[in-house]
Amino acid sequence: MVLAEILIVGMVATLAMDLWQRLLPSMTGRPLGGWAVVGRWVAGFRRGAFISPSIAAEPSVRGELAIGWAFHYVVGFAYAAAYVALVEAHVVSPTFLSAIIFSLALLVAPWLVMQPALGQGFLALRTPKPAVVRATNVSVHFVFGLGLYLGVVIWRTLSE
Repeated sequence: MVLAEILIVGMVATLAMDLWQRLLPSMTGRPLGGWAVVGRWVAGFRRGAFISPSIAAEPSVRGELAIGWAFHYVVGFAYAAAYVALVEAHVVSPTFLSAIIFSLALLVAPWLVMQPALGQGFLALRTPKPAVVRATNVSVHFVFGLGLYLGVVIWRTLSE
């Protein structure tokens, strides 16, 4: 596995996701989610705090926005590395469908880990509109999968 390939695929996929998330508020009327809250959550890991019943009510942490963005991109690169590893091991072919299925399978992370840890409940059940949150999650992960596929296509074009 080539580090440059992971970086290209991860960057394309995560940027695609970010662009989609920027478009969502104008289409849904819902505010853009904040990486600062994620950064606040991640910053708590140093103190052994992995669960916060109400992360938004907790005091801000210095550098939380940068921490949140860094975490977001580290996770994007890690997911890209996993997809590239599956492709290189010939477990999956680098197709649009395999990238979409892979990215949708990744929904277990927000639904079963991140949202509960942030006080939103499993599958966002403690949010005011859980179905809307889940639909948004699905759309964002779908676009991440599209980005994975495009990243692989770009990598293969550049490496020929």
